[in-house]
Amino acid sequence: MKTKVLVAMSGGVDSTLTAHMMKEQGYEVQGVTIKFFEGQEQALADGEKAAKELGIPWYAADYTQFFKDDVISYFIRTYKLGKTPNPCAWCNRNAKLNYLFREMKSNCCEKIVTGHYARKIPFGEGFRIAKGTDSSKDQSYYLSLLKACQIEVVEFPLGGMVKTDVKAKAAELGLSVAEKAESQDICFLMGEDYGDFLDRHIAPETVKKGWFILNGKRLKEHKGIIYYTVGQRRGLDIGYHEPLFVKSIDARSGDIILSDKESVTGRGVKLVECEFPSDHDRIFRAEVKVRYRMAPVGCLVEIQPSQTATVLFDRPEFAPTPGQVACIYKDDSVIGGGFIGDVF
Repeated sequence: MKTKVLVAMSGGVDSTLTAHMMKEQGYEVQGVTIKFFEGQEQALADGEKAAKELGIPWYAADYTQFFKDDVISYFIRTYKLGKTPNPCAWCNRNAKLNYLFREMKSNCCEKIVTGHYARKIPFGEGFRIAKGTDSSKDQSYYLSLLKACQIEVVEFPLGGMVKTDVKAKAAELGLSVAEKAESQDICFLMGEDYGDFLDRHIAPETVKKGWFILNGKRLKEHKGIIYYTVGQRRGLDIGYHEPLFVKSIDARSGDIILSDKESVTGRGVKLVECEFPSDHDRIFRAEVKVRYRMAPVGCLVEIQPSQTATVLFDRPEFAPTPGQVACIYKDDSVIGGGFIGDVF
């Protein structure tokens, strides 16, 4: 009897080739496209079309209200707190994998399969996430906060492939998605500027306002803390004799502290809502990424109670940003991580 798996299908080349590979390997494949928000009609149509080309059963599952409560509310709330959200990492742990798990159980499937560029490797009696072979597409950073029970049931067939080979294989198979363009933006923004999105979802009178502060002195009033992020230089609209950067945002007072680039650094970060193996060493050396597009840097990690941790960088890093994810690596495998709460 064939093992039945649930393949998350976005209608793009990655998920379509993933479904093909699982079918080719002898699995019974059930395709599903999750509807996360309104306006995804094209994605649903693309998912259905891809499944028909592969000759596999497919359906759409509507999670729009769940996604609104689980992800969009988080996105808005985080900006109102003066922090910068990481909706992809948040969604993977708190929304997408949970939705797929429900669908997996309702379809009597044994595994969830996705088109992420990451690998799953054995670790002790369980598994860890590891970097994908294609360093330019590696998505381990955005999967670093998955729980052990989520990692156990998910598979990443593309983890050992590079994107050019994926597209070439899709073209060889004659799949219509072979040359489909990829979306690089936050999915639910659908190309809209995040500030415009926030304007539509936040009442103006609830936006915390205050002053730009430089060297303890007020420069000018700003338009609201939701429009700024730590490390930002452009869009401050301040005439000054040298470039200024956002160093920190005080959500209580509404003030935004500015400084020169050299001062927008941190020696370390305190993490919250962490995920680490329960039996891991409490203090250890590792490498960390505090943003997706950066090379991992050496650090010392101390895991603390209540899903918290402290990370001390080997050298000061530019603009560690509250609300963003710190992903902890040992060689190419993900040890764990958390959301940046404070910078020191």
